Amino acid sequence: MVPIFRKKETQQKQYSPVRKDVFIDFSALFFIFLLGSAAFIILMGRIIIDNTGKELIKVVELEQIKLEASLNSEIAIGLKMADSPLIKRYFSNPTDLELENMAFQEFAAYRKAFSANSVFWINDIDKLFYIDEHKPYRIDTDNSDNYWYPMTLYDTEVYNFNINFNPDLNVTNLWINAPVFNDEEKAIGIVGTGINLSDFINAIYYKYSGNASIYFFNNAGEITGAKDISLIERKVKIEDELYQIKADIISGINEYKSESIKYIETKVVKGVVVIARIPALDWYVIAVQRLTIFDSLKTGMTALFIVLMLVIFLIFMIHESKLDKARVEAVRDAVISSIEYAGKIQKNMLPDKNLFNEAFSDYSIIWKPRDIVGGDIYWIKNFDDGTVLCVCDCTGHGTPGALLTMLVVSTFEAMVTDNNYKDTAQIIWELEKRLVNTLNAKNFNEESKSLNIKDGCDLAVLFIAKDGSVTSSSSHIHIFVCDGKKVTQIKGQRIYVGEGKLKHKDDIKTVHTPAESGNKFYIASDGLFDQPGGEKTVPFGYKAFVKIILENHNENQSAISDIIWTAFEKYRNDRSRVDDFELISFKPRAVN
Repeated sequence: MVPIFRKKETQQKQYSPVRKDVFIDFSALFFIFLLGSAAFIILMGRIIIDNTGKELIKVVELEQIKLEASLNSEIAIGLKMADSPLIKRYFSNPTDLELENMAFQEFAAYRKAFSANSVFWINDIDKLFYIDEHKPYRIDTDNSDNYWYPMTLYDTEVYNFNINFNPDLNVTNLWINAPVFNDEEKAIGIVGTGINLSDFINAIYYKYSGNASIYFFNNAGEITGAKDISLIERKVKIEDELYQIKADIISGINEYKSESIKYIETKVVKGVVVIARIPALDWYVIAVQRLTIFDSLKTGMTALFIVLMLVIFLIFMIHESKLDKARVEAVRDAVISSIEYAGKIQKNMLPDKNLFNEAFSDYSIIWKPRDIVGGDIYWIKNFDDGTVLCVCDCTGHGTPGALLTMLVVSTFEAMVTDNNYKDTAQIIWELEKRLVNTLNAKNFNEESKSLNIKDGCDLAVLFIAKDGSVTSSSSHIHIFVCDGKKVTQIKGQRIYVGEGKLKHKDDIKTVHTPAESGNKFYIASDGLFDQPGGEKTVPFGYKAFVKIILENHNENQSAISDIIWTAFEKYRNDRSRVDDFELISFKPRAVN
């Protein structure tokens, strides 16, 4: 008989290894969860910065274009007025009442043409300053406040600007001054118009609904436009208002010497800054947006990540559980419920069907994960002159594949911009670099010059132009083009995106398919072609697929897709599906 104290000791020795193993497993899982969460937060932070930067670039470019377009229009009218033969004759003979009457009628007509409905003029003989319907007054050219008069008359060849802020009215006025020359090229007067810049700037703040702060400032650094008008009145410098990012502002001004507008990630305060110059005014426009860790998490992908991590944890619980059957069933139900919820989130991440309606005259989509969630995904974005379509098959299926689709979709959102959307090879190259940097940076094998882990994807990237032509690049995924007479297969290259073996963008081929009447395009993942079935249990393959799309070419895309899916299901019979199923087909809108 073993003494009680020995029995307890024996039991402790008997069960402690189990508890120790469970503790180690739980510790490992907890470490993986922390590491995965940290990586996700860092990745999402990078994506949020990229997206915010690109959004601010669009905001700044738009305001830059709008202001310059408005100014250029006013300048053109002012120069035409300065070149008027009638006005030149009147300025040479201001005492001629008949000329004065005709000239005043012409000034009234020009006044209606200016956006501010304002016009002024002054000739160098009597130096009477007229503006709109106000009583004229004589300019004292010796007064330093009227520096603009000699500057325009004697030092200006075409036009200049005079900007002043009226503190009583809280209004910033821009005056366009154009000298008038006689036939001997002598300046005989000045014409122009005034623009209320405050109205323009206030309209920007009224219409803009984003979180960024927008400022205008001149070459001396003084704020000339801001939501807080007191900054203008007090002539506050932009570097004093935004003192925490002073170094970033200086860097941005220096970097803007290049043609393209870029965003700068601020260092002291986490955020994004975009600066652009307005040459016509010698001003700058700056947009500043501060970011926090919560901005990185306010996305649908965060919810999907949390749910998928919960699924992994619950699966681990079942594997390690020594619980009774009822409690194991409860955990299993929680796993299934979590996966189903993750499936809903992943489905909501898919592009809006309206994007396809806008891009194509006919299209069809079959997206059926093998499990509740999957590794196949598609993405689309419309531009003014065409559409980018990406069809992607990520490593694995189920939960691991779904986690990778989050990264791929986020990367597409961040990297496909106005600068590269037509270059399908560049899009794949950018995705390759980002996947390698994000997933595999510490797993490079120097001997094989490749990565030790292979997380990545096969994909096809297409740019469908408005004229119906298509440019494409693809990795493993084939693109089929059917014109009703034949089917052309654009084979995907034997490259794997995310593996780290691509050395240069030139390694990726680009194929151009001219617009042809009747062209229809089909892109499918290998879940269709690799599915075993039939009497010999061999893959579905390409031959049956090509036969279906050729024989049914005149049907609409939904009908053709239904025929393909029915044939696929009949072929596999009662066999389990081996992979996710994804088929995107479309007819370019410009093709009849």
